[in-house]
Amino acid sequence: MSRSGFRASRRQTLRVGHPTSAIFLDESGSIAQDRFFAVGCLKLKTPSILLRKVEKLRDREHWYREIHFNDLTKGALPFYRQVVDILAATKLEFLCFVADREASDPLERFGSHHRAYEKLATQLLVASIKPYEIVSVLADDYSTPDHVKFEEDVRFGVNQRLHRMAVTTVCRLASQAAIPLQLVDLLTSAVAFEFRASAGFASADSPKGELAEYVRDAFDVDSFLFGTDGPLNVKIYDMTGEQKRATVIES
Repeated sequence: MSRSGFRASRRQTLRVGHPTSAIFLDESGSIAQDRFFAVGCLKLKTPSILLRKVEKLRDREHWYREIHFNDLTKGALPFYRQVVDILAATKLEFLCFVADREASDPLERFGSHHRAYEKLATQLLVASIKPYEIVSVLADDYSTPDHVKFEEDVRFGVNQRLHRMAVTTVCRLASQAAIPLQLVDLLTSAVAFEFRASAGFASADSPKGELAEYVRDAFDVDSFLFGTDGPLNVKIYDMTGEQKRATVIES
């Protein structure tokens, strides 16, 4: 290789400490049917740190079922609270969009629930990725027609918006196979639950309501209803402005 060729190859090589993260993506509610729909992402620079803590808790409590907000019962509350405690003590980034379809309906804008979810996910990732950062994305799986290319379209959409290679891969997985997807489900569902309860669609006195309140207390949040800029960064979807780009604050 010539000296000029060697210099060119060096310029194309990322340094060992280049910023990278894994992002885990999930939704709460049915965007085709429910009034409130939320999309959340959990970003971790070193996922293994959080996962080891959760695995130790699962072994200690002999809990090998899926951690799933919708399956929460009164008897499971103590275990779920311990999971929230681990999350609150971990250096993580969480960003969530909540769409109130009576106020601003993404289906009205994008035409189909598949396209609406794809666009919300793309906007969420764009807001989550820092300059120069490269991420991989794991998303909760859901059934789509053959013509829907969620993974390819989200990757292309984010990279096009950021004018660079930011997302290397997008992969959909069953949440049973990935604990981080279960954790982002817990946080996203806890956020969305407050909106549903405030509109009379759910009971704040139920086990889910108690856990949602526990999440707010653990992260020192009074309410998510008007959005937050704290460690759990919640924004209300507004289709008039292609959504505000929130700065994600690390806990």
